[in-house]
Amino acid sequence: MVDQLARPKEHTEIYWFSEQPYGHVKSEDLAQYDSGRLGFPNTFFDPEKASVLYNQYHEQYQLADEVNFDGIMSNEHHASYWCMKPAVNLDAAVISKLTKKVKIAILGNVIAVNDPIRMAEEIAMLDCYSGGRIISGFVRGTAVETLQAGIDPTENRTRFEEAHDLIIKCWTQPGPFRYEGNHYNYRVVNPWVVPMQKPHPDIWFPGTGSPESVVWAAKHKHPYMNLGALVDTTEWLKQVYIDTAKEEGWNAGPEHFGYLLRVLVADTDEKAIEIGREFQWTIEHRQRGPIEHNDPAGYQSRAAVAVKAQRPTQNVAGGGGLGVGFSYDQLRAVNNIIVGSPETVTLKLREVIERLSPGYLHIYGNEGAMNHQDVMRSIELLGKEVIPALHEIPLKPYE
Repeated sequence: MVDQLARPKEHTEIYWFSEQPYGHVKSEDLAQYDSGRLGFPNTFFDPEKASVLYNQYHEQYQLADEVNFDGIMSNEHHASYWCMKPAVNLDAAVISKLTKKVKIAILGNVIAVNDPIRMAEEIAMLDCYSGGRIISGFVRGTAVETLQAGIDPTENRTRFEEAHDLIIKCWTQPGPFRYEGNHYNYRVVNPWVVPMQKPHPDIWFPGTGSPESVVWAAKHKHPYMNLGALVDTTEWLKQVYIDTAKEEGWNAGPEHFGYLLRVLVADTDEKAIEIGREFQWTIEHRQRGPIEHNDPAGYQSRAAVAVKAQRPTQNVAGGGGLGVGFSYDQLRAVNNIIVGSPETVTLKLREVIERLSPGYLHIYGNEGAMNHQDVMRSIELLGKEVIPALHEIPLKPYE
């Protein structure tokens, strides 16, 4: 048994992240269909090409561990050409065997559409595999995941919340026990494998811009990870977390907040700017599709819609704070995409850290058809030149 992984107190922890895209898809392929996800045929997928890509992504994981990233984060999506990870726990198992030091953040398991007992067992198994290096992120999943799983979208949130509570119960209450809930019923619950970490692996909750998600995370004291909103919107969401925590009778700090953004380092600014253009690969097609795929009736609560209307939008071209409609150069200008030499990237990431004081910073480090060697060089430069400088920046307490 080991203690739960410590949350950052002194400096920001830096994590490597990749969606593991199938970079052979082109915009002209997607333009033929009414949807970039459920309507885009899987006949465009070539397993032999995917095998090459998977192994390249695994090499990137190994290098991130070797050059002293603090962690590696992985995720899960379904029916997604830009994310070849329909089973995040499989990816985490690979990471646990390829690496020796990094924390492994699973962000996360789509527990609203999966068997919570199996999820509890798999994550516990991973914690044992890795020697207690797992951080367990839980996600509701997008509307697409809900639809593909055949789940009523109006039940997504309540299924998520019940699954969350049951998984924690599996980790903390000795079995066997009986469980009867609104969505899940088990005559006997007795998971044999339990986590190394006690009381259980830390739990993260992510979001792209929904204040409802921030409020839920704060009420449960789970660190919230913002996945790529513009800095103005992210700053506002951080304040929502801080205010909710105060209402709940506790004070939030940097260890409760993280931020993801796209970053590429090369030997010169000019080379990095050119490589980084791939961050905009097929961006216009990813969420394109019928409303019943992307936002079916009942998936968002009325409360969520009402609170979302309060998000800052002054620096956004029609994106509600998420940068939708921004060009590559505009996103670079607002530090949503950061590319350059080690000196340039260090300076820009310092600006982000000093503004947000996040306990966690996630480097979304490759996209589309980026050359594998370019990404490996970026990881090397990040680990050897950028991260040591970022670790010297002290975290500031939240007021």
